[in-house]
Amino acid sequence: SSQRIDQPHFCPAPGVASTAMTDLSKCYLHTLGEEEAQLLADLRARVPDIVAKARAASADAAAVPEGGMTMWKVPIEKQSEASDIILLKYIRAEEKNVDKAAERITNTLVFRADCKTDELAQAELPGHFLGHDFLTGTDVDGRPVMVSRFGGMDIDSVFEDLEAFVRYRSKMMENHISLLKFEKGAAEDLTQVHDYSGVLSSMYKPSVKNGVTALSKVFEQHYPEFKGKTLFVNFPAVFSKPFQALASLLPERTRKKFVILGQDDHLTLFDHIGAELVPEGIGGLWRDPPGPAVGRAHVAVPAARGVADIEAAEVPGAGTVFWELRVCSMEVSYEVLFVPSDGGAQETIAKSEPDTPLKADDGIVCGHWFAKSPGKVVVRFKNEAAWFKKRTCVCRASFKP
Repeated sequence: SSQRIDQPHFCPAPGVASTAMTDLSKCYLHTLGEEEAQLLADLRARVPDIVAKARAASADAAAVPEGGMTMWKVPIEKQSEASDIILLKYIRAEEKNVDKAAERITNTLVFRADCKTDELAQAELPGHFLGHDFLTGTDVDGRPVMVSRFGGMDIDSVFEDLEAFVRYRSKMMENHISLLKFEKGAAEDLTQVHDYSGVLSSMYKPSVKNGVTALSKVFEQHYPEFKGKTLFVNFPAVFSKPFQALASLLPERTRKKFVILGQDDHLTLFDHIGAELVPEGIGGLWRDPPGPAVGRAHVAVPAARGVADIEAAEVPGAGTVFWELRVCSMEVSYEVLFVPSDGGAQETIAKSEPDTPLKADDGIVCGHWFAKSPGKVVVRFKNEAAWFKKRTCVCRASFKP
């Protein structure tokens, strides 16, 4: 019989972190130090014994063909860059204690076999788990980005079955990890954005706490060193102080991975992740299916009573220009202009109506225009109605001959 995903045999509560910081900077394949290379060789030599123990502990693990044990589709028994990267994750997670790393890998192999996590990654989700999570691309550090929006969840349905909830979140983690390359020098961890806009008091229910606690134990034990950066967006003020108190108990290396953003703090969000990777519903330009404009987004911050111009795209010759823009909160006026390279008069591609400014609730405005000659596309945001506050706006444009 399959081991339940939430049973404590596989998910022991994490121990209290030591206050002393272990130097792990040379415990990555691309920065591997002499001491760390020896630890890796030690753990690598134990892999046959690790696999044998996993097979002895689990009928499902024992059923895996000889030499076929994998973790995240990486053959763990065969030496490779990818398998070395995974072993080093466990060495870092156990702060260079190879005995503990070996035991933890054994437990994870049993967990993955019994819970059939490879199959879980391909499983169809019930309707109440759909539409909350979005894999939007990779950030500037190469980390795959997943955005999870909690405000639209039916809390009772999502959290009523503890095991189903943990399996749902584990599936999303597996899908997220599948975007990693497991190559030397490439990103090894993930960026997650948790959007709390629209979250109600129902999130205080015991079923929610139980679900989050069980999930945290699974991730802590069986998904080590995958947390790169987690951004908490539109985080309710009532949660901030308790969260910060909890965070103060975490090791500094872990604490640095969390960023808490308040309501409509788009500018700081875009410092961490490009607006083209942020869903339209929380102020960005990402949507599914995508619009015709492609490439990196530009951020403009017109001051109160001010104007901000963005050179959104170069136009090398005749062809079609695709553009899109939005304001992230409140309202602005805008113009999309074409400025020809020969010094001729600029042309207006599109603009807001005089008495109808663009509002945040309007989301993304987009269009296309045919350019007859070389030049550039300029997007102008005008914050004319504001007396005191600046506005955060984003835009992008692309050219197709």
